[in-house]
Amino acid sequence: MGKPVSDAFLRSLTDATEMGFILLDGDGRAVLWNAWLVEASGIAAAAALGRAIPDIFPQLADSRVAEAIGQALGNGLSAMLSSSLNRTLFPLERNGARPDRREAMHQIVVIKPLDTGGGRTCLIQIFDVTSMASREALLRQQARTMEALAENYRLSELHNRAIVDNTADAIVTFGDDGAIGTYNPSAERIFGYAPHEIVGKPVSMLIPELTTPDSFLDHRTEVTGVRKIRARFPLELSLAAMELGGQRLFVAIGHDITLRKANEAELRNQKEWLTTLINAMPDLICFKDGKGRWLVANQFYLDLVGLAGVDYVGRTGQELARLSHNFQEFLTTAKETDERAWKEGKPLSYEKAMETPTRGTKVFDMLKIPLFNLDNSRRGLVLVGRDVTERKLAAARIQHLAHHDSLTDLPNRVLFQERLRQSLAQAKRSGWKLALMFLDLDKFKDINDTLGHHVGDLLLRAVAKRLTRCVRETDTVARLGGDEFAVILTNLDDLEGASRVAESIIAGIADPFGLDEHEVRTSTSIGITLYPDDASDADQLLKNADLAMFRSKAEGRNNYHFYVAQMDAEVRARKIIEHDLRQALGTDQLELHYQPLIEMSTRHIVGCEALLRWNHPTRGWIPPGEFIPIIERSDLIGPLGRWILHRACLQGREWLKAGLEPMKIAVNLSPAQFKQTQSVMTMVADILDQTGLPPDQLQLEITEGIAMQNVDATIEVLQGLRAMGVVISIDDFGTGYSSLNYLKRFPVDKLKIDRSFVVDIGLHPDNAAVVEAIVNLGHSLGTRVNVEGIETREQLDFLQAHKVDEAQGFYFSKAVPADQFAELVRTRSPWPL
Repeated sequence: MGKPVSDAFLRSLTDATEMGFILLDGDGRAVLWNAWLVEASGIAAAAALGRAIPDIFPQLADSRVAEAIGQALGNGLSAMLSSSLNRTLFPLERNGARPDRREAMHQIVVIKPLDTGGGRTCLIQIFDVTSMASREALLRQQARTMEALAENYRLSELHNRAIVDNTADAIVTFGDDGAIGTYNPSAERIFGYAPHEIVGKPVSMLIPELTTPDSFLDHRTEVTGVRKIRARFPLELSLAAMELGGQRLFVAIGHDITLRKANEAELRNQKEWLTTLINAMPDLICFKDGKGRWLVANQFYLDLVGLAGVDYVGRTGQELARLSHNFQEFLTTAKETDERAWKEGKPLSYEKAMETPTRGTKVFDMLKIPLFNLDNSRRGLVLVGRDVTERKLAAARIQHLAHHDSLTDLPNRVLFQERLRQSLAQAKRSGWKLALMFLDLDKFKDINDTLGHHVGDLLLRAVAKRLTRCVRETDTVARLGGDEFAVILTNLDDLEGASRVAESIIAGIADPFGLDEHEVRTSTSIGITLYPDDASDADQLLKNADLAMFRSKAEGRNNYHFYVAQMDAEVRARKIIEHDLRQALGTDQLELHYQPLIEMSTRHIVGCEALLRWNHPTRGWIPPGEFIPIIERSDLIGPLGRWILHRACLQGREWLKAGLEPMKIAVNLSPAQFKQTQSVMTMVADILDQTGLPPDQLQLEITEGIAMQNVDATIEVLQGLRAMGVVISIDDFGTGYSSLNYLKRFPVDKLKIDRSFVVDIGLHPDNAAVVEAIVNLGHSLGTRVNVEGIETREQLDFLQAHKVDEAQGFYFSKAVPADQFAELVRTRSPWPL
């Protein structure tokens, strides 16, 4: 006697079968639920076991399945149930024709009672007969269709099938229930469905209007078809009905008229398109027949020759000339060129001038294209006349613009260099001297940023006019780009002539400019070099003039300098300093000194300004004015600026640990740092996090000029820094061009008055008035006011009287190393009167 079969083996066996197995216990609860059923139902075995069929499938509560299960368990009766095309038993699904689509499963269900020693159980077997049912339904529908076609057309089955399969129209049959029976290859091509995808589905999927087919019988109707891709298209429908086996069968023949409708629309609109097109063109357009009679002319042509509103169709140019005023010659002479085009048998191109009463002389580039019939007789002629008046003028303008600045109309860099070469060649032949000047407007960018580029452009034009008035006609004034100008002075006897012109230019530029309701003041820095004293070739002269101009700017602007050989030496010296700075970065040569900030009301030291100092290994302490400008013009500003900020914050943290009271440390941000809007905020946040300095003890200072370079970006950065808790100060306030409107928008904590306003405050009452105005302005905006450069008691008393909040300067202390500053705080705070 063999061993009994284990439950695990039974489960493995049933899971391997290609049918569904459900075993119910005496109470109708599932004790077996095989893998096939999990796939078809989407219900895991664990979720089904222990539950009755109506609990698993609520829709089967009162169904044939539930009734058969009850008969099997209660009375021991077996049952076999079968689904139909439109009706299923268990709500199961199977893979469709496409792997990514599922479809309802047609089934045969066998329900058997099983008598066991412990009572009666029930075995349910489910077979998938979807494919067999679909094939059966398809065969039935095709059989009915063939019978209907045989009865309707009295043709053989083979003949009918050939017609259906090879016709260009879609042929679809369906019954009263709307289910599609047959579907020919043209229908497959037109609608996009394969037969197995659409047979048995509602015909309304293809033609939505056929939900009520009777209204379409026995006549042609334009309806809307729907392709598989959901696109709608026009369809011409013929629908017939016949009786077959006591039931009606509908035969729908659909002709895709998409192309025909498109062609009709195109033909319908062609004339309108042509008329609109030729009337929109600013050219002379005219179509003539083989005898030169006008057929079509555009509005531009009619308006130009005075024929607007005239019935021109069928008339020749000679006839129309009698109806036109002032253009008889233009219309009558056209016959000559018409004949020439027909005679030559190819397009004829020529230029024709027309005198107009209001527009002057117009020049047209005429093109006449002859057309011929198949027998080579004249069919017609097309005329196109392009107005080239502006093109001819533009060619002259382009030639001018290629060598002149578009804003000022001065010679540009290209023409300037050509003029310089010519002037040098002439000077060599004649033995005269030549002077080359480079000019640069001082603080032009500030004017652009505060008053706008429009005013900046007006200023450049006005400067160009004043420069031209300062030189002779034989000299050259050129704009090289931006606010840079150049002047070539020829036929000079000595350098005094160049000096006089330079002084005249400086005086002329210094006069105020009235521009667009603004009074604008500016100045210029000039560099001058001489031929043959300084150089004999153009390139070297250009370099020399640039160096001389740089010297003028470096020494206070609004002046001029002649080139001297020493300037080359200075350039080399600057290169050496830059090289040594790169070596010094990251070494003990660079250190920070700190100048106290004094609270005026209490005389306490409330902070300091961190200032960079350089102790060169061979030259000793180098003045800041000698190396700071070089840093700001080089790529050193990035790493060195970060080092300064990091070192200052680290020092502030060390002072706190040493027991000093919390105080603000002011660090200047350079223009190059501030242009990097996101990176400067990230840098400040990183350094505060690394050093542990409280954000409210860091004061970042930017100059008024930086703040006005890009107002929106400035506000964004300042708001970001303020959000961290950092204090914001505007340095050198009063030297820029900021307006109150912008200043109100800046999130600023402090205004720092430039030292230039306090150096000679007792000698210049205007400076005192400016300081007083800035203090009042700052307090009205809710900001503190700091003044730097305090060196005398007189200055201190004046600022005390005008309620300045903070002060710094040599009167209190110069910038000192960190340990000396800490000693000042301990011994000199509050500062003695």
